[in-house]
Amino acid sequence: MGKTPSGYLNRYGLCFAGLILFSFLVGWVPKGNPNAIQRRPTKASDSEFEATQTEKLLGVPVKNFPAPQGLTGFDELPINAPAFKFKLTGRPLSGPPPRVSFETRPIVEARAPDGSMYEAYCGRDDVAEITPGHGFVSNFENTRQRYDTHYGYGYQPENVYIGKREAGRITPTLFFRDVGSHTTAPHYLAIDSESLAHLVVADVNISQNNRLDLYWVIGDPRSGKWKAAWLIDRRGFTSWSHPWSGAWANKVHVVWDWCDVSVNKRAPGMGAFHAEWSPNGFSRRVRVISGPVEQFSAAIDSESGRLMIVLAKNNGVYVVSRSADGVWTRPVLLHPSLRQRNDISVQESKGGAFIIRTCSETFIRTSSETTKEWILIPQRT
Repeated sequence: MGKTPSGYLNRYGLCFAGLILFSFLVGWVPKGNPNAIQRRPTKASDSEFEATQTEKLLGVPVKNFPAPQGLTGFDELPINAPAFKFKLTGRPLSGPPPRVSFETRPIVEARAPDGSMYEAYCGRDDVAEITPGHGFVSNFENTRQRYDTHYGYGYQPENVYIGKREAGRITPTLFFRDVGSHTTAPHYLAIDSESLAHLVVADVNISQNNRLDLYWVIGDPRSGKWKAAWLIDRRGFTSWSHPWSGAWANKVHVVWDWCDVSVNKRAPGMGAFHAEWSPNGFSRRVRVISGPVEQFSAAIDSESGRLMIVLAKNNGVYVVSRSADGVWTRPVLLHPSLRQRNDISVQESKGGAFIIRTCSETFIRTSSETTKEWILIPQRT
């Protein structure tokens, strides 16, 4: 459930809120052992339980994002950052429309340096997707965090299974237990130059008043062992938060958004954020755009290492970039005609260009008639 029902009510009405509620309720199943029902802890013991259980299940310590920023600090873009300059050309549609913002995304793919493909599946132990006999345990007694019960029913959260697809199913070698209650698009995967898996999970738990815990964990899919883990962001009530990650050279980028539009439509701290990891450690966290971000998409040019981020807000579509050496541009509108909400996607193309697709959002999309495709070529600033 990637966004809270209250957030959707403002946009689509009661009909869609019912759909979201149903998607959440399917995770509630009877608990076989009444003595195993987890009692609701205090806030202090709740955080302590999650920290202890996460370390136990991963097998490695979970560190907080390094000081001085810690879990709450972030930088704004430099005030002298140049505006992003580019050449934009419309062209006929050559691929599928972008994913609808509220559409679930259970599988993400990441290519290893040897060309092989890894997949990260977010869901329950579905034999249609996951090869049986993997040995990873998922039950009421080993959740990473506690959930309220409802009329004797307990919530069974989804997990992330990482591996390669064999004979039509993923054979998992890495496992992340329990992604929380918001399951529209809570995870992303990148494989670095040493073939290590970088998994990012935006864990939002309704039973923790929709608190966000953003995890970044690194593991070796060949040995099946996690090697390091960090909690890189923690927020209060969260309407939605989704991550993205990508690898280039020996670096891994993570981009995520955080929004709270439940009561205060201008809650401080909303926006889209970026952090970079390398063997030398983390960069500082940067907010690349402020305010509610309805959707974003990102890509890296494999030749230059330029990071491109496309962001959809309620007043238009914005683009911002970061060079391989860490120089940011300021976000600017992609095109003056795109002044309303759009679903968006971006992918790299040849010669340092990027393909961007936009689609004006409707309640039910039945065709690609409103999808536009653009080729964007960055210009020197």
